[in-house]
Amino acid sequence: MNLIKFVFVLVSSVLVSSTFVEGGYYYKTELLSTCKVELPVSVPTDWITMVHSCSNLMMQQVQKEVNASLTYLAMGAHFSRDCVNRPGFAKYFFDSASEERQHAIKFISYLTMRGNLTDYHKHVLALIPGSIMTGVPQMTWDSSAHAIQDALKLETLVTESIRQIVIECEQGKNHAGDTETVNDYHLSDWLTGEFLDEQYKGQRKLAGMLSTLRKMENSHGKLGEFLMDKTFL
Repeated sequence: MNLIKFVFVLVSSVLVSSTFVEGGYYYKTELLSTCKVELPVSVPTDWITMVHSCSNLMMQQVQKEVNASLTYLAMGAHFSRDCVNRPGFAKYFFDSASEERQHAIKFISYLTMRGNLTDYHKHVLALIPGSIMTGVPQMTWDSSAHAIQDALKLETLVTESIRQIVIECEQGKNHAGDTETVNDYHLSDWLTGEFLDEQYKGQRKLAGMLSTLRKMENSHGKLGEFLMDKTFL
């Protein structure tokens, strides 16, 4: 056991002495240079089969999902204000913002899986500037019903946008001038199963929330909004 301790101390002292030189930290750049990879790396692109029109719509969808997330963040912040104080609705919209952000991540992951974000000009960071809302974004809402109505409109637009991607990817041309359509079955199935089902259910949920809230407000006024807010906590 003492021999093992001696060997351990000896090896440790050698490593430390080789790392520190004259009281300063010495970094072995020759080891670092062996880890470098020259870019760009030449890789065959035959496996990248998504048509340009379809990939462009997919990248635009990333921006739309980020914009939806920002809208829900604004709603959550509004209902978190002390002068509004609707913590239930705030929680619901903050959760919705996180969900939309996850949607953007899923689109980015799919694009990278299909090889459509390998070029520098198609890098994910290039999508961010287009995701920032133009003009003055809405930051306040007159009521919870108003916010839910806007959320329903937003989800309807997102759903239609995804539907248009499915349509384009089922009939997109592989190259300019080609008459043969290229049906991207995998992407169409992914969009339909991963997003459209969730979108339609989400729209129905928002429509039901709006209907219930308006009935409660008609019967109990602002107390109805207060009571419904508690259901989200």
